[in-house]
Amino acid sequence: MIKPRTLCAILALLSLSLAGSAQYQPVVFDPGSNLLGNGQPLPAEKQWSITGPVAPDIGIVEARIYEDAAMKHMATKGRWEQTELGNSPSFNINLDQKLRGNAKYTVVLGFYSSIGREASDTLAARLSAYLGAYVDQSVDVSSNRTRLTKPVGQVMDELSIIVRRGTDNYRSRLDMPFAGFSQLVEDKLARLNDTRLSDAKYLFKKKKDEDKRDQRIDMARHEIGAVKAMLNAELHSYLDREMMVLQHRTVLTDQATEHTPNTISLNVGYGGIYNSGTADDLSYGQAPYVGISFPLGRRAFSSRFWSNSSISLGAFVENTEDHDGTVVTGPLIDRPIYLGYGYRVFRMIRLNAGGTLVQKDTPNLDGGTSSSLEVRPFIGVSLEINLWLGIGK
Repeated sequence: MIKPRTLCAILALLSLSLAGSAQYQPVVFDPGSNLLGNGQPLPAEKQWSITGPVAPDIGIVEARIYEDAAMKHMATKGRWEQTELGNSPSFNINLDQKLRGNAKYTVVLGFYSSIGREASDTLAARLSAYLGAYVDQSVDVSSNRTRLTKPVGQVMDELSIIVRRGTDNYRSRLDMPFAGFSQLVEDKLARLNDTRLSDAKYLFKKKKDEDKRDQRIDMARHEIGAVKAMLNAELHSYLDREMMVLQHRTVLTDQATEHTPNTISLNVGYGGIYNSGTADDLSYGQAPYVGISFPLGRRAFSSRFWSNSSISLGAFVENTEDHDGTVVTGPLIDRPIYLGYGYRVFRMIRLNAGGTLVQKDTPNLDGGTSSSLEVRPFIGVSLEINLWLGIGK
């Protein structure tokens, strides 16, 4: 029976081990030398973080990690935020997505500071003007109808693009990108896409010296203005969150990661090759086998299933016998050759199952022999040993 003191010690060691496994390996950014980690390779296949000094006026620091120098394929991103009550002299960005070994990445750091109410209003006014101009260009007013020059969905998408591109150098404390305009805006646009201007006589009181055409123009302006007003309201609602503007941007290309060895596993095991029969009269040959395994996934990036899975290729060390006592060999090396799927059930124990290419020689009446090739199922269990460590790029 385990004593309480021993049990407490085991639990303490286990908790320390779990805590250690959840730690992030820090990489320090030095703005003076413009280096990450003093130029050393970035951590590979582990959680890591970027830390460094930050100016007092900086409220957000954002890190984006790209797989290429053109910055088209983003691997991961993270950000640090200065708390309202804090005045930390350094930032720390935890990055959960692990980097691949023997690779190069582009690291982009963005430093953002608060813009204040006046600058926020200026930004809103500029974007409102862009949105209004776009709506004007997208509406065709005829003598009796208003119609959009593009489908409603396309107009909605392009309105959202205007806002996203206009705020590309801005971030909000809520860390919520612009989600697009609401269904209410879409309904307004759908109405604008099929407004009968002849209804103006029922909706607008005719002014003195105003003809029917002027009345319809007033209605068209009213419907277009209603769309602009709703766009304006939703835009201001988004920009009312505390916005911050990009003050400084650092791009670090060709950031190499640590060397991680590729492994090929040697399998030494014992298996059975199916000959014939069912469960009641099963005939099979058995012999030891040797082969190599190629993993289907790396533990740092794949699920447990894929990281434990492999494709195995090898040969049986000895020939076996068929149900009639005939020796079963194989092509090329005179031994049965197998190709199969392997799954690691324990640290060094792997189960294998697949197909075996066997050759069977049958005597002819003239005294010669004829050979035939067959693929037969096999299963086995093997001991796995990793080798060829250090093979990399």
